[in-house]
Amino acid sequence: MLRHRSAGFALLLIFLASHLALLPRTLEDLDSINFALGVRQFDVSLHQPHPPGYPVFIALAKVSTATLRFVGVNAAAPRGLAIWSALAGAAALPALFVFFRRLEGRDRLAWWATIVAGASPLFWFSALRPLSDMLGFAAAIWAITLMWARAPFRKGLLMGALLAGLAIGVRSQTAVLTVPMLVFAMAAAEPRQRIAAVGAFAVGVLLWGIPLIVASGGMPSYLEALGAQAGEDFSGVVMLWTSHTRRDIVYAVVNTFIWPWDWWLGVAICALAAIGSLRLAWRAPRALLMLAWLFGPYALFHLLFQETATTRYALPLVPVVAYLAMAAVEGLPGAALPVAALGVSAISLMQTLPASLHYAHEGAPVFRAFDDMAATAHGGDPVNAIALHAQMRRASEWAAPILPARVARAPHGREWLTLVALWKAEPSARVWFLADPGRTDLVLFDPRARDLARGYRWDFVEPPFVGGARPDNVDWYRMGPPNWMLEQGWSLTAEVGGITAREQLGPHVAPAVAWLRRQSEEVTVVLGGRNLSARAVTLSASLPGGIVDRFPIEPHTFFVQRLSLPAGAIAGGAGYVPLDVKSEGGPTLPVSLEQFDAEPPSVPMFAFETGWQEPEYNRLERHSWRWMSEKSDLWVRPIGRAVTLTLVGESPMRYYGAPPHVRVLIGDREVGAFDPAADFDRSFTLPADLLAAANGKVTLVSSRFFVPGGNGGAGDQRHLALRIYEVRVD
Repeated sequence: MLRHRSAGFALLLIFLASHLALLPRTLEDLDSINFALGVRQFDVSLHQPHPPGYPVFIALAKVSTATLRFVGVNAAAPRGLAIWSALAGAAALPALFVFFRRLEGRDRLAWWATIVAGASPLFWFSALRPLSDMLGFAAAIWAITLMWARAPFRKGLLMGALLAGLAIGVRSQTAVLTVPMLVFAMAAAEPRQRIAAVGAFAVGVLLWGIPLIVASGGMPSYLEALGAQAGEDFSGVVMLWTSHTRRDIVYAVVNTFIWPWDWWLGVAICALAAIGSLRLAWRAPRALLMLAWLFGPYALFHLLFQETATTRYALPLVPVVAYLAMAAVEGLPGAALPVAALGVSAISLMQTLPASLHYAHEGAPVFRAFDDMAATAHGGDPVNAIALHAQMRRASEWAAPILPARVARAPHGREWLTLVALWKAEPSARVWFLADPGRTDLVLFDPRARDLARGYRWDFVEPPFVGGARPDNVDWYRMGPPNWMLEQGWSLTAEVGGITAREQLGPHVAPAVAWLRRQSEEVTVVLGGRNLSARAVTLSASLPGGIVDRFPIEPHTFFVQRLSLPAGAIAGGAGYVPLDVKSEGGPTLPVSLEQFDAEPPSVPMFAFETGWQEPEYNRLERHSWRWMSEKSDLWVRPIGRAVTLTLVGESPMRYYGAPPHVRVLIGDREVGAFDPAADFDRSFTLPADLLAAANGKVTLVSSRFFVPGGNGGAGDQRHLALRIYEVRVD
């Protein structure tokens, strides 16, 4: 036992030293930014930090941040928060060992289960982050361990109850862990001990609750802020309570039990944990019931009411899975338990240590982007405004002192409208835009006006370490004044179309406006979409001087129309002129506008014609795409010189047993072919003479396709050949 204690103490020192050496240089998740703002100036109504307020965590962080600044440590704000995670991670491990040992009295199992839990990707990495999760868990597991003390029972119960009350001020969710233990301990206590335990718990809550209410301006102000946060959580967070399809349930379970270990290791650990549960039910049913009593409520709470994609919320369940997995291995002969525990720990750390090094040295993608923006501006690159998707807005508030231009604030989900307003007011403005790569609303601007300066990524598998972090990966675009930009009512992607549908807009309700940059040359406009109604409608396009074109659209059909604006039609100096697109069928005959482009001569353009499906989007995969059928046409504008057609798509091997043969034809001439067996990014040269002779028609032919609903069935009868993420013509 003495040898184990010495080894345990040495491992704790290694754990703590490793984490103190790798404290992050930047903030990262939205919660960490709110915490840092709360350390600077506590105001729950301003989400500094967000409700319920985390008063104990903020108080501790104020002390650590001030201390680090005093001794001259760089990045004191993130490190002043993260240091408590490192200390708490080291402090939680002895409590876990004691807890595991009390479950069955098996010291060897408790020892190895603790090592596996401490080395697990989520536990190790959470001890680096500037968040309250690890400190809250450490306080909770110590409270549980103290309340389960065998002797002296009364002292342990009171200390544990007091700590349980204080822990709620670190992280409110700890109550779901500690209250079941408090109830269990009180059931075994004498009446006077029960009263004392309730009193100790209440004192722990009041120690932070009273200052919190006072600092918030009184109970009504605090409850108003708390209610607003609760409303946002229920309306804006994906949780099983509000969305419980079969896929949602599967994702919730996977995010909760598998991804905290990384994928394949998580699958193996969960399989072992299932076996361990059966072994425990056979040999020690009371221990299994104790685990279920203590951690079952949190598991249900997490699965039903928390966003399980944010994997750090599953932290309290990691030790339980580790113990059950090691309980399964313990039944094997010989040295199976230590070998398995060391193997699991080694595999965990092989993934976790490189991610920890990158996290500590590089920082979060959004803050790396802000650093580069500041450095680029100092190098003389001009910029008039910085715009961004709303999930980066809080980060921009923290980084404001180093940013080289004003930040254009934008409403969530409608950020592009802020850019439209900016260019209407300042037609020559140069903008830097920080984009969420999973969003698609930048298609509402002429793509030739934006240039990807750099993409910023975590550079490690995200779910076990920073799953659900907001902001996540980002792309920095330099944007000049676009030739065109679109307001509301369009559906160029499924995401944008969803916004249009929610707002009950579209050309059948009100004109969908395209703002065209004034120029003297002739301009070709591409307009495409679908008539979603059972009746023919007429679509019109109008400039301020009158109607440019009117054309009919047959029921339930796709359409593509090319309009020509003669030279001088949109001349008149700087600025933009509106092109109104309106359906004359009225609001009961919906029309979806899914394609737009407008360019002067000699600029490459393309349009989806026959054989293509509507735009689609997967929220979980964060991909947008169109399906092509076995024969699909593109219109590629002949401009008197060769152009390059690029196709980016998904591996068709998800759907076929062998790669399809895909041909690119102009007329009857094959200009390219390929047999994709993986995700692909292929480019083909389109000769100028062939394009001109075919009037721009390019045909893609696939040797394979499938029908999702089965041939002749009642389901989806579309012919799907390849899922195409992007088409470019350069």
